[in-house]
Amino acid sequence: MSRNQWTKMGMAVCLVVLAAAAVMNLTGLFGGSPFGYAHAEKYTAGEASISGPVRNLDIDWTNGKVNLAYHSENTVTLQETSDRAIPADLQLRWWLDGDTLRVRYDKGGFRLGFDQQKELTVTLPNGTALDEVSIHATSGDLNVPALEAKTLRMETTSGDIHAEAETRSAEVGATSGDITLKLQGEAESVTVGTTSGNIGIEAEKARKIKASSTSGGIGITAREAQDCEAGATSGNVYVDIQEAGKVEIGTTSGGIQVTLAKFASLKTNSTSGQVKAALSEDPGFTAEIESVSGSIDYGMPLSRSGDKYVCGDGSGKAEIGTTSGNIQLSGLEK
Repeated sequence: MSRNQWTKMGMAVCLVVLAAAAVMNLTGLFGGSPFGYAHAEKYTAGEASISGPVRNLDIDWTNGKVNLAYHSENTVTLQETSDRAIPADLQLRWWLDGDTLRVRYDKGGFRLGFDQQKELTVTLPNGTALDEVSIHATSGDLNVPALEAKTLRMETTSGDIHAEAETRSAEVGATSGDITLKLQGEAESVTVGTTSGNIGIEAEKARKIKASSTSGGIGITAREAQDCEAGATSGNVYVDIQEAGKVEIGTTSGGIQVTLAKFASLKTNSTSGQVKAALSEDPGFTAEIESVSGSIDYGMPLSRSGDKYVCGDGSGKAEIGTTSGNIQLSGLEK
Protein backbone atom coordinates (compact mmCIF):
# COMPACT_ATOMS: atom_id res chain seq x y z
CA MET A 1 0.00 0.00 0.00
CA SER A 2 1.39 3.42 -1.00
CA ARG A 3 2.10 6.23 1.48
CA ASN A 4 -0.80 8.22 0.00
CA GLN A 5 -3.17 5.31 0.58
CA TRP A 6 -1.94 4.94 4.17
CA THR A 7 -2.49 8.67 4.71
CA LYS A 8 -6.06 8.50 3.36
CA MET A 9 -6.81 5.46 5.52
CA GLY A 10 -5.42 7.21 8.60
CA MET A 11 -7.56 10.31 7.93
CA ALA A 12 -10.65 8.12 7.51
CA VAL A 13 -9.99 6.34 10.82
CA CYS A 14 -9.52 9.70 12.57
CA LEU A 15 -12.82 10.96 11.19
CA VAL A 16 -14.61 7.84 12.40
CA VAL A 17 -13.08 8.17 15.87
CA LEU A 18 -13.99 11.87 16.11
CA ALA A 19 -17.54 11.17 14.97
CA ALA A 20 -17.90 8.42 17.55
CA ALA A 21 -16.52 10.69 20.27
CA ALA A 22 -19.02 13.39 19.38
CA VAL A 23 -21.88 10.93 19.70
CA MET A 24 -20.75 8.90 22.70
CA ASN A 25 -19.13 11.53 24.94
CA LEU A 26 -21.89 12.53 27.35
CA THR A 27 -19.76 14.86 29.44
CA GLY A 28 -16.80 17.07 28.72
CA LEU A 29 -16.30 19.37 25.73
CA PHE A 30 -19.40 18.13 23.98
CA GLY A 31 -21.80 18.36 26.92
CA GLY A 32 -25.21 16.77 27.20
CA SER A 33 -26.57 13.68 25.54
CA PRO A 34 -27.12 14.08 21.79
CA PHE A 35 -30.18 11.86 22.17
CA GLY A 36 -31.77 13.83 25.02
CA TYR A 37 -34.40 11.95 27.02
CA ALA A 38 -37.96 10.87 26.47
CA HIS A 39 -40.81 13.41 26.82
CA ALA A 40 -38.37 16.29 27.37
CA GLU A 41 -41.12 18.74 26.38
CA LYS A 42 -43.11 17.79 29.50
CA TYR A 43 -40.35 18.78 31.93
CA THR A 44 -40.26 22.09 33.82
CA ALA A 45 -36.99 23.98 34.30
CA GLY A 46 -35.56 25.07 37.64
CA GLU A 47 -35.98 24.43 41.34
CA ALA A 48 -39.45 23.59 42.62
CA SER A 49 -41.73 22.81 45.53
CA ILE A 50 -44.11 20.03 44.51
CA SER A 51 -47.34 19.33 46.37
CA GLY A 52 -48.66 16.44 44.28
CA PRO A 53 -48.43 12.87 45.58
CA VAL A 54 -45.03 11.27 44.93
CA ARG A 55 -44.71 7.48 45.14
CA ASN A 56 -41.65 6.97 42.93
CA LEU A 57 -38.38 8.85 42.32
CA ASP A 58 -36.48 8.66 39.02
CA ILE A 59 -33.29 10.77 39.08
CA ASP A 60 -30.67 10.95 36.32
CA TRP A 61 -27.83 13.33 37.17
CA THR A 62 -24.67 14.00 35.18
CA ASN A 63 -22.11 15.94 37.19
CA GLY A 64 -22.30 16.48 40.96
CA LYS A 65 -23.66 15.04 44.19
CA VAL A 66 -27.21 13.81 44.73
CA ASN A 67 -28.69 13.99 48.24
CA LEU A 68 -31.99 13.00 49.78
CA ALA A 69 -33.19 14.92 52.85
CA TYR A 70 -36.37 15.30 54.92
CA HIS A 71 -38.44 18.11 56.40
CA SER A 72 -41.70 18.70 58.25
CA GLU A 73 -43.49 20.18 55.23
CA ASN A 74 -45.93 18.27 53.00
CA THR A 75 -44.08 19.12 49.81
CA VAL A 76 -41.20 17.66 47.85
CA THR A 77 -38.58 20.30 47.10
CA LEU A 78 -35.87 20.28 44.45
CA GLN A 79 -32.78 22.43 44.94
CA GLU A 80 -29.50 22.65 43.04
CA THR A 81 -26.34 24.50 43.99
CA SER A 82 -23.12 25.26 42.19
CA ASP A 83 -19.97 27.33 42.66
CA ARG A 84 -21.13 29.64 39.88
CA ALA A 85 -24.34 30.84 38.26
CA ILE A 86 -26.28 28.11 36.46
CA PRO A 87 -27.22 28.99 32.85
CA ALA A 88 -30.82 28.47 31.78
CA ASP A 89 -30.05 25.44 29.59
CA LEU A 90 -28.19 23.79 32.49
CA GLN A 91 -30.96 24.22 35.06
CA LEU A 92 -32.47 20.98 36.35
CA ARG A 93 -35.64 19.66 34.73
CA TRP A 94 -38.47 17.90 36.52
CA TRP A 95 -41.75 16.24 35.60
CA LEU A 96 -44.41 14.78 37.89
CA ASP A 97 -45.47 11.86 35.71
CA GLY A 98 -48.53 10.62 37.57
CA ASP A 99 -47.06 9.79 40.98
CA THR A 100 -43.50 9.41 39.63
CA LEU A 101 -41.20 12.42 40.05
CA ARG A 102 -38.59 12.45 37.29
CA VAL A 103 -35.56 14.72 37.66
CA ARG A 104 -32.94 15.38 34.99
CA TYR A 105 -29.64 17.24 35.09
CA ASP A 106 -30.47 19.74 32.32
CA LYS A 107 -32.57 20.18 29.20
CA GLY A 108 -30.67 17.42 27.38
CA GLY A 109 -29.64 17.37 23.76
CA PHE A 110 -26.31 18.15 22.12
CA ARG A 111 -24.43 21.32 22.98
CA LEU A 112 -20.88 22.69 23.06
CA GLY A 113 -19.35 23.35 26.45
CA PHE A 114 -18.41 21.60 29.68
CA ASP A 115 -20.98 20.19 32.05
CA GLN A 116 -21.13 22.23 35.22
CA GLN A 117 -20.81 20.52 38.57
CA LYS A 118 -24.11 20.89 40.43
CA GLU A 119 -25.31 19.41 43.70
CA LEU A 120 -28.92 18.22 43.80
CA THR A 121 -30.93 17.94 47.01
CA VAL A 122 -34.35 16.32 46.98
CA THR A 123 -36.21 16.95 50.24
CA LEU A 124 -39.11 14.67 51.15
CA PRO A 125 -41.78 14.96 53.87
CA ASN A 126 -40.86 13.18 57.09
CA GLY A 127 -42.16 9.62 57.15
CA THR A 128 -42.38 9.28 53.36
CA ALA A 129 -42.64 5.67 52.18
CA LEU A 130 -41.97 5.22 48.46
CA ASP A 131 -42.55 2.36 46.06
CA GLU A 132 -39.47 2.73 43.85
CA VAL A 133 -36.38 4.92 43.99
CA SER A 134 -33.94 5.00 41.06
CA ILE A 135 -30.90 7.29 41.15
CA HIS A 136 -28.24 7.32 38.44
CA ALA A 137 -25.24 9.64 38.35
CA THR A 138 -22.36 9.83 35.91
CA SER A 139 -19.89 11.71 38.12
CA GLY A 140 -20.83 12.37 41.73
CA ASP A 141 -21.51 10.92 45.16
CA LEU A 142 -24.95 9.63 46.14
CA ASN A 143 -26.16 10.19 49.71
CA VAL A 144 -29.44 8.63 50.85
CA PRO A 145 -30.25 8.64 54.59
CA ALA A 146 -33.18 6.93 56.34
CA LEU A 147 -35.07 5.96 53.19
CA GLU A 148 -38.13 3.72 53.16
CA ALA A 149 -38.86 2.24 49.73
CA LYS A 150 -39.94 -1.12 48.35
CA THR A 151 -37.27 -1.01 45.65
CA LEU A 152 -33.98 0.91 45.66
CA ARG A 153 -31.68 1.23 42.64
CA MET A 154 -28.55 3.40 42.79
CA GLU A 155 -25.66 3.66 40.35
CA THR A 156 -22.76 6.03 39.81
CA THR A 157 -19.87 5.83 37.36
CA SER A 158 -17.41 7.91 39.37
CA GLY A 159 -18.33 8.56 43.00
CA ASP A 160 -19.14 7.03 46.36
CA ILE A 161 -22.54 5.78 47.49
CA HIS A 162 -23.85 5.95 51.05
CA ALA A 163 -27.37 4.69 51.71
CA GLU A 164 -29.41 3.86 54.79
CA ALA A 165 -32.72 2.27 53.90
CA GLU A 166 -35.53 -0.06 54.74
CA THR A 167 -36.25 -1.82 51.46
CA ARG A 168 -37.31 -5.16 50.04
CA SER A 169 -34.95 -4.99 47.08
CA ALA A 170 -31.68 -3.08 46.65
CA GLU A 171 -29.44 -2.92 43.57
CA VAL A 172 -26.41 -0.68 44.09
CA GLY A 173 -23.39 -0.28 41.81
CA ALA A 174 -20.36 1.94 41.28
CA THR A 175 -17.65 1.80 38.65
CA SER A 176 -15.08 3.81 40.60
CA GLY A 177 -16.11 4.45 44.18
CA ASP A 178 -16.89 2.96 47.57
CA ILE A 179 -20.34 1.73 48.61
CA THR A 180 -21.74 1.77 52.14
CA LEU A 181 -25.19 0.24 52.56
CA LYS A 182 -27.06 -0.05 55.86
CA LEU A 183 -30.35 -1.91 55.74
CA GLN A 184 -33.09 -2.11 58.34
CA GLY A 185 -35.97 -4.55 58.50
CA GLU A 186 -36.20 -7.55 56.19
CA ALA A 187 -34.84 -7.44 52.64
CA GLU A 188 -35.60 -9.99 49.94
CA SER A 189 -32.68 -9.25 47.62
CA VAL A 190 -29.52 -7.15 48.02
CA THR A 191 -27.07 -6.90 45.10
CA VAL A 192 -24.01 -4.65 45.36
CA GLY A 193 -21.06 -4.35 42.98
CA THR A 194 -18.04 -2.17 42.25
CA THR A 195 -15.27 -2.26 39.71
CA SER A 196 -12.76 -0.23 41.72
CA GLY A 197 -13.91 0.39 45.28
CA ASN A 198 -14.75 -1.12 48.63
CA ILE A 199 -18.14 -2.46 49.72
CA GLY A 200 -19.63 -2.34 53.20
CA ILE A 201 -23.03 -3.92 53.89
CA GLU A 202 -24.86 -3.99 57.22
CA ALA A 203 -28.21 -5.80 57.29
CA GLU A 204 -30.66 -6.93 59.91
CA LYS A 205 -32.29 -9.70 57.91
CA ALA A 206 -31.98 -10.62 54.24
CA ARG A 207 -33.00 -13.57 52.13
CA LYS A 208 -30.28 -12.99 49.51
CA ILE A 209 -27.09 -10.90 49.69
CA LYS A 210 -24.68 -10.78 46.74
CA ALA A 211 -21.58 -8.57 46.68
CA SER A 212 -18.75 -8.40 44.14
CA SER A 213 -15.72 -6.17 43.67
CA THR A 214 -13.01 -6.31 41.03
CA SER A 215 -10.47 -4.18 42.88
CA GLY A 216 -11.54 -3.58 46.47
CA GLY A 217 -12.50 -5.23 49.72
CA ILE A 218 -15.90 -6.47 50.86
CA GLY A 219 -17.37 -6.41 54.36
CA ILE A 220 -20.76 -7.94 55.18
CA THR A 221 -22.37 -8.09 58.62
CA ALA A 222 -25.89 -9.37 59.22
CA ARG A 223 -28.07 -10.74 61.98
CA GLU A 224 -29.67 -13.21 59.60
CA ALA A 225 -29.08 -14.10 55.94
CA GLN A 226 -30.46 -17.13 54.14
CA ASP A 227 -28.10 -16.88 51.16
CA CYS A 228 -24.89 -14.83 51.09
CA GLU A 229 -22.44 -14.69 48.18
CA ALA A 230 -19.30 -12.51 48.12
CA GLY A 231 -16.48 -12.42 45.59
CA ALA A 232 -13.45 -10.18 45.07
CA THR A 233 -10.76 -10.35 42.42
CA SER A 234 -8.21 -8.24 44.25
CA GLY A 235 -9.26 -7.54 47.83
CA ASN A 236 -10.06 -9.07 51.19
CA VAL A 237 -13.53 -10.35 52.12
CA TYR A 238 -14.97 -10.19 55.63
CA VAL A 239 -18.31 -11.84 56.48
CA ASP A 240 -19.95 -11.93 59.93
CA ILE A 241 -23.45 -13.42 60.15
CA GLN A 242 -25.17 -14.59 63.30
CA GLU A 243 -27.57 -16.97 61.60
CA ALA A 244 -26.88 -18.05 58.03
CA GLY A 245 -28.20 -20.54 55.54
CA LYS A 246 -25.78 -20.84 52.60
CA VAL A 247 -22.58 -18.77 52.48
CA GLU A 248 -20.16 -18.72 49.52
CA ILE A 249 -16.99 -16.60 49.50
CA GLY A 250 -14.26 -16.43 46.86
CA THR A 251 -11.17 -14.32 46.21
CA THR A 252 -8.44 -14.42 43.59
CA SER A 253 -5.86 -12.27 45.34
CA GLY A 254 -7.01 -11.57 48.87
CA GLY A 255 -7.75 -13.09 52.21
CA ILE A 256 -11.03 -14.33 53.65
CA GLN A 257 -12.28 -13.89 57.19
CA VAL A 258 -15.65 -15.40 58.06
CA THR A 259 -17.49 -15.57 61.38
CA LEU A 260 -20.68 -17.63 61.63
CA ALA A 261 -22.59 -18.34 64.83
CA LYS A 262 -24.94 -20.71 63.01
CA PHE A 263 -24.93 -21.91 59.40
CA ALA A 264 -26.18 -24.66 57.12
CA SER A 265 -23.56 -24.49 54.35
CA LEU A 266 -20.23 -22.69 53.95
CA LYS A 267 -17.89 -22.65 50.94
CA THR A 268 -14.73 -20.52 50.83
CA ASN A 269 -11.90 -20.49 48.32
CA SER A 270 -8.93 -18.18 47.90
CA THR A 271 -6.37 -18.52 45.11
CA SER A 272 -3.71 -16.42 46.79
CA GLY A 273 -4.60 -15.54 50.37
CA GLN A 274 -5.25 -16.99 53.77
CA VAL A 275 -8.62 -18.09 55.13
CA LYS A 276 -9.68 -17.51 58.71
CA ALA A 277 -12.95 -19.11 59.82
CA ALA A 278 -14.48 -18.66 63.27
CA LEU A 279 -17.35 -21.13 63.64
CA SER A 280 -19.62 -22.10 66.49
CA GLU A 281 -18.96 -25.45 68.17
CA ASP A 282 -22.66 -25.80 69.01
CA PRO A 283 -24.42 -27.38 67.21
CA GLY A 284 -21.34 -28.11 65.12
CA PHE A 285 -20.23 -28.81 61.55
CA THR A 286 -18.41 -31.15 59.19
CA ALA A 287 -15.64 -29.48 57.19
CA GLU A 288 -13.54 -30.46 54.17
CA ILE A 289 -10.33 -28.43 54.42
CA GLU A 290 -7.58 -28.26 51.80
CA SER A 291 -4.60 -26.01 51.12
CA VAL A 292 -2.35 -26.78 48.16
CA SER A 293 0.53 -24.68 49.47
CA GLY A 294 -0.10 -23.64 53.05
CA SER A 295 -0.66 -24.80 56.60
CA ILE A 296 -3.91 -25.85 58.30
CA ASP A 297 -4.34 -24.90 61.94
CA TYR A 298 -7.33 -25.25 64.23
CA GLY A 299 -7.78 -24.26 67.87
CA MET A 300 -10.98 -26.13 68.62
CA PRO A 301 -11.95 -29.74 69.35
CA LEU A 302 -12.20 -31.59 66.04
CA SER A 303 -12.18 -35.25 65.09
CA ARG A 304 -10.56 -36.02 61.77
CA SER A 305 -11.27 -38.65 59.14
CA GLY A 306 -9.21 -38.14 55.97
CA ASP A 307 -9.80 -34.60 54.76
CA LYS A 308 -12.94 -34.17 56.85
CA TYR A 309 -13.05 -32.49 60.22
CA VAL A 310 -16.05 -32.95 62.53
CA CYS A 311 -17.09 -30.66 65.35
CA GLY A 312 -20.09 -31.21 67.63
CA ASP A 313 -22.98 -32.95 65.89
CA GLY A 314 -21.48 -32.21 62.45
CA SER A 315 -24.73 -30.71 61.11
CA GLY A 316 -23.27 -27.72 59.29
CA LYS A 317 -21.42 -28.42 56.03
CA ALA A 318 -18.23 -26.53 55.20
CA GLU A 319 -15.72 -26.59 52.32
CA ILE A 320 -12.66 -24.45 53.01
CA GLY A 321 -9.82 -24.27 50.50
CA THR A 322 -6.87 -22.24 49.29
CA THR A 323 -4.35 -22.66 46.51
CA SER A 324 -1.58 -20.63 48.08
CA GLY A 325 -2.38 -19.60 51.64
CA ASN A 326 -2.82 -20.78 55.19
CA ILE A 327 -6.10 -21.90 56.76
CA GLN A 328 -6.94 -21.09 60.33
CA LEU A 329 -10.06 -22.53 61.99
CA SER A 330 -11.23 -21.44 65.44
CA GLY A 331 -14.28 -21.51 67.66
CA LEU A 332 -16.35 -18.49 68.63
CA GLU A 333 -15.63 -16.78 71.89
CA LYS A 334 -18.38 -17.49 74.42
